[in-house]
Amino acid sequence: MKILAVDDDVFILELLPVVLANSGYHDVSVRASPIRALSLLEREEPKFDCLFLDIAMPGMDGIELCRRIRALPGYKETPIIMLTVMSDISHIDRAFEAGATDYVTKPFDVTEIGARVHIAEKLIASQYGVKERQAAKTSPVSKSEPVVATAFLDPQRIEDVEGAVEYEALSNYLGQLSRAGLDSSNIFAIKIDQAEEIHSKTSPLEYSFALSEVADVIAEILREKGFFLMTYAGSGHFLCVSHSNYFDSDPDAVLTLQYAIDERELAYDNGSPMDINVSVGKSLKPRVSASKGTHRIFRVAIARSEDTYNAKQGLLSRPNIRRVP
Repeated sequence: MKILAVDDDVFILELLPVVLANSGYHDVSVRASPIRALSLLEREEPKFDCLFLDIAMPGMDGIELCRRIRALPGYKETPIIMLTVMSDISHIDRAFEAGATDYVTKPFDVTEIGARVHIAEKLIASQYGVKERQAAKTSPVSKSEPVVATAFLDPQRIEDVEGAVEYEALSNYLGQLSRAGLDSSNIFAIKIDQAEEIHSKTSPLEYSFALSEVADVIAEILREKGFFLMTYAGSGHFLCVSHSNYFDSDPDAVLTLQYAIDERELAYDNGSPMDINVSVGKSLKPRVSASKGTHRIFRVAIARSEDTYNAKQGLLSRPNIRRVP
């Protein structure tokens, strides 16, 4: 792991390389200025594998630095860990919205820093494995060919949609909210009803485009209601965290979402319509504990969207209910 730490606190810049070395990470560079850090990132080869950023720095804060780093070639998926004294919801929200992967508050536990880098290292390995599997599926799949189940099940990065983050970043965001004692958010899942069928008929590029279109519609709607983050968790499920309870409180919310997706008039490469219907699960509070980790909360949210889908299918199967053409 090649690591860069950016902080205007000289003590932190002296301490962090020692802490990381004790955890087995010896290739650590430091910069006290965000501008100098950007200059280094633009020219350094090979690129850094993990970044630590302070937030409160003169000239440019760490959140803006994070945003600019995400715009650099080769740094869209690099783990970025915010290391800061800022623990209020505003800074946490802004940091993850700008592209932070994780968030650690000062004063930090020495063992925690090594653990976070180890998690980042596993994330990099996971990203590499997903890319290898997706690269193996390079042409459209015919109906006679089997679905690449691992690729369908995998979380996927949604590019160029505001509020869309990595799966692990959303998990870390919920963990940070719980550690800070904040309980202002709701988490829910949105299921693409025909996701597996669509995946079986498309190339990776075609499927990713469909996911991006649905994500963009979700983002447009949630953005009007305040802060939100979302991720694609795989298997046709989007996980969303929002400070509002729009989909629970407004009876027309799901219809608004469905109409907005329909208006995109999505189609397969051959021109046939890609009819996408969605099911929105009931939201829950993302309370994380030792017995109820973030991934368990994710599973509950996804199960609720599946319950909504199953209830909808049950209604459609009744003899006195017919589909509207």
